[in-house]
Amino acid sequence: MTTGFASIGVGMFGKWHATAYQRHPLVDFRAICDLDEARAKEAAELYGAAYHTTKLDDILNDDTIKAVSVATPDHAHRDVAVACAKAGKHILVEKPLATTVEDAEAIVNAAKEAGVILMTDFHNRANPPMVAARNAIRAGDIGKPSYIYTRLSNTIAVPQDMLKWSGHSSALWFLGSHMVDVVNWMIGDEPESVYVVSRKGILNDLGIDAPDFHVATVEYKNGAVGVFEHAWILPKTYNAVKDLKLEILGSKGAINIDGSHNRMFEVYTGEKGAFMDMVVPPFGPHLTGFVLDAVAHFIETVVNGAPLLADGQDGLNNTRIISAMLDAADTGKRVKL
Repeated sequence: MTTGFASIGVGMFGKWHATAYQRHPLVDFRAICDLDEARAKEAAELYGAAYHTTKLDDILNDDTIKAVSVATPDHAHRDVAVACAKAGKHILVEKPLATTVEDAEAIVNAAKEAGVILMTDFHNRANPPMVAARNAIRAGDIGKPSYIYTRLSNTIAVPQDMLKWSGHSSALWFLGSHMVDVVNWMIGDEPESVYVVSRKGILNDLGIDAPDFHVATVEYKNGAVGVFEHAWILPKTYNAVKDLKLEILGSKGAINIDGSHNRMFEVYTGEKGAFMDMVVPPFGPHLTGFVLDAVAHFIETVVNGAPLLADGQDGLNNTRIISAMLDAADTGKRVKL
């Protein structure tokens, strides 16, 4: 028995959603919707969707479609997600849930009113080293988290070549939303205040209206301090399109994650230190790769009632934090949450 799913938007991340729907045994991949008809047609043929369309109404009025992915650009989630909720579709929305608090609240409220599932696609919650780090923290391996340093940056190719809508977003929305969520999730804490420094210039000179980088200092309610570094100006000559590092220092040890080089995950307790190149994926053998695993988790929530990986409130909280960071960058002042 399969359930009907559709993918709305088949750009950079929409293709991953389509891949998951094509491969998952519980899915009847009904449709792909994209404003670019040629791209929608090509994707439907490539990923085995029953049909393609450029009209959202075709998805909304198709009773065989029970759930959808919203993988439109960061700033274009609200109208699509709200319409899908009102049509009774369960919804997976790419992170960030929205780029304004008002839009995020509208999506969450629409899903609640319609009684549909709303998942925010924070797929780093299904990223093996991140899951291993959370488990180590929850087990008390490093004691109480005290200091967190995280860096997730992209080469300049991402805003210049890969994202046609980069001027409507930023490295903080596109990358920082990942790390703010996963750090909160790992350490089980929430930010209390933020202070952020940002600069413009390099991207502006290329005709892209977005900051070059943001560096945020975050104070948490339980006393931990985090530094978040997110840039869109790494050289194109980098071997990988991203640079991901995460270090968590605790009262009894430390965790290091390198998500873009060979030593992916390291943990140091009071008794020993170890590193490993592979961690077993947390959600089973049917799909591999944490982006696909996160979509698979949504599928299993819709079909089998599995607990959500991240709900709409998680997405709304994340949007509030990133919005506060942007306010702090604009004002040059510490902002309380």
